[in-house]
Amino acid sequence: MRKLYFDRKSLSYKQLVEHLRTPLYRNGYALILSTGITSALGLLYWAVAAKFYQTEDVGLNSAVISIMIFLSSMSQLNLQETMIRYIPVAGRRTPRFVVMTYSVVIGLSALVGLVFFLGIPIWSPTLTFLTASPALAGWFIATVAIWGVFVLQDSVLVGLRQALWIPAENAVFSVIKVAMLVLLAAILPQTGIFVSWTVSVLIIIIPINILLFKRLIPKHIETTTQENLAIPLRQLTKYVAGNYAAALFANMASTLLPLIITQVAGAEANAHFYLAWTIASSLQIAVSNMATSLTVEAIVDSKNIGASRRKAMVGILRLVLPAAALLIVAAPVILRFVGPSYVEEGVPLMQLLALSAIPNVYNAVYISMARANNRIRGIVGVYGANAVMVLGLSHIFLPEHGIVGVGLAWAISQTVIMVVLMLLARFQKPVPTPAVVVAE
Repeated sequence: MRKLYFDRKSLSYKQLVEHLRTPLYRNGYALILSTGITSALGLLYWAVAAKFYQTEDVGLNSAVISIMIFLSSMSQLNLQETMIRYIPVAGRRTPRFVVMTYSVVIGLSALVGLVFFLGIPIWSPTLTFLTASPALAGWFIATVAIWGVFVLQDSVLVGLRQALWIPAENAVFSVIKVAMLVLLAAILPQTGIFVSWTVSVLIIIIPINILLFKRLIPKHIETTTQENLAIPLRQLTKYVAGNYAAALFANMASTLLPLIITQVAGAEANAHFYLAWTIASSLQIAVSNMATSLTVEAIVDSKNIGASRRKAMVGILRLVLPAAALLIVAAPVILRFVGPSYVEEGVPLMQLLALSAIPNVYNAVYISMARANNRIRGIVGVYGANAVMVLGLSHIFLPEHGIVGVGLAWAISQTVIMVVLMLLARFQKPVPTPAVVVAE
């Protein structure tokens, strides 16, 4: 009996190891682990911010961070998805591909940041404190570009199938961010949150890019010597343009919400929203991460794309269902840890956002398969519909329901999109993954 017990235990262990060696799961779980670490330390970060800074300053700084991320997303042209799509087969072209992408995003980010800054009195009067100091103004514009590199480097790691580095990167970034938050509380009581967040980004991108160009990209070139992708300009332009439109819609649905809430309900309401949003959106990010891993595997192993899709769907649901249930139950405890003022509206908001992560599983897998198959119109349609419904319904619900209305808008949007996609799937013929053009 004892021998049988150990045999079963050994078999279970072997199955677990084999499961984790599968690139789809390994990279997907690494991204999800990264999200978990970021969310846990993010909760600590905003809890510390709530203790050391005035509530109004928390709201204003979170709005600045959100608009910085939105402007950076505009400037990225969603090229991170292009790198995930093409780096797996780029071979020796990878370094040039990455450098060119960085250059485009940095240049465009500086321009977009400058234009927004000059127009702050017109489209965002609540953020005029950014204009009080030339140093703060210059740093805000620079952070738009810095954040772009931070996002792109993760996409490079995913495309290289080296996502295991991302949890460590985000853990170090989060720890530095919390430490700087405390150190700056007395020195920069009004802007310390924004400064701690953005300086930490600059600190972390330097060693990660050294790792990329000195070790991981050369290793990738060695293992893909027979796959040196020559991408037709028309195909690349169409892919970038479509995904850029989709990215704008995706970021509008999240990063513009704090700005809307600040303008409609005030900075204090936005502080309550942003903390609950930061925690609950980790589920949405986890879903997206596993779906991103599916995109890479569908490109690398297009013959087994159907099996990868099923594995991804099952794997995501196994994680999301219990996580959503836990978050719904634990929401009062989590927010009470931060402060009593965050509980009243924050709890139902967090619960609605957690609930909306369940239909988002189907939607995210659909987007992943659409990217692998270059079905750009479907991606734009999903993100566009979500942006219209979330922003429109939030604006309608905010005056009557407060920030809880934003959670309601998200839940309605994700559910409606899932139902429509399921109905369309019944009438849509399967589309094979398109072959890539490879240079001899």
